[in-house]
Amino acid sequence: MQRPLRILCFVLMGGYASLLCAQEKQFRWFPDSRVFPRLSFDLLETQTYAGLFYLNSENQTYQGAYLPVNLGLQKVFVQGKLVDLDYELALGAASYTQFEVIKYDAHTLRGGLLNTDYKASGFFSLRKSNHALRLQVFHISSHLGDDYLLRNEALVLNNKTVNYEQVDILYMYSHQTIEYYAGLGGVITPHAFRKRFMAEIGLQGKTSWTQSIDWVFGFDAKIYHQNNFIPDIHWGTGIVFKAQNKQQLGFSLDGYFGHMPYSTLDYGKVYWIGLSSHLLI
Repeated sequence: MQRPLRILCFVLMGGYASLLCAQEKQFRWFPDSRVFPRLSFDLLETQTYAGLFYLNSENQTYQGAYLPVNLGLQKVFVQGKLVDLDYELALGAASYTQFEVIKYDAHTLRGGLLNTDYKASGFFSLRKSNHALRLQVFHISSHLGDDYLLRNEALVLNNKTVNYEQVDILYMYSHQTIEYYAGLGGVITPHAFRKRFMAEIGLQGKTSWTQSIDWVFGFDAKIYHQNNFIPDIHWGTGIVFKAQNKQQLGFSLDGYFGHMPYSTLDYGKVYWIGLSSHLLI
């Protein structure tokens, strides 16, 4: 009786070891590939982005330029295969800093730091064929800039509706060179000052012009209960330079309409148009 049990135990242990070896081959640390691509036209994606825009606001008058400068990084640290699904875990962090350059007098332009937002994110993504799913949990907070506080000679209370934690889930379908996505999210901060619901749709696509240049285009649209479900729409089109078949640096014509995607300042509804740049790291 003991001998058959020993044989069975050895067989089970051998099968388990073989399974571990097979999984090890499919399990990678810090891969270069992505299961769920970065959302290039989502202004709250953790990525490096800068723009020079003409801004029109219903609550503030501008005689100058609006300059968002976002420093962000999103890194996959675990990637593997679960049954027939590819999966990955990733972390992201970003600072979204807003500057202005305004006409101070007839001969002087003055620049200043308006506001900085900070975001930290965690991602879990799954993919099968052309279908992908991404779960994101993030914290974001917004803080007025020193230049704004000093020049307005007043203490301004921080708008607590832009300090919150959120979870959202996105579905993406890839067709040839275009990626379509849609999702829902909700604020999970207990006793939040912010209304909780949001939804998002968008697409992003590319066409290869030359071996080293892609033409890219897309839009991202969100609705927030916090903004009375008025759509916030960001769109862009431009070119991206490639090296070693990877996109590296892009320049786009960029437009936006809606409430500010960041900032503790209340601009009301805004629209901007101008030029932007992405550094794809």
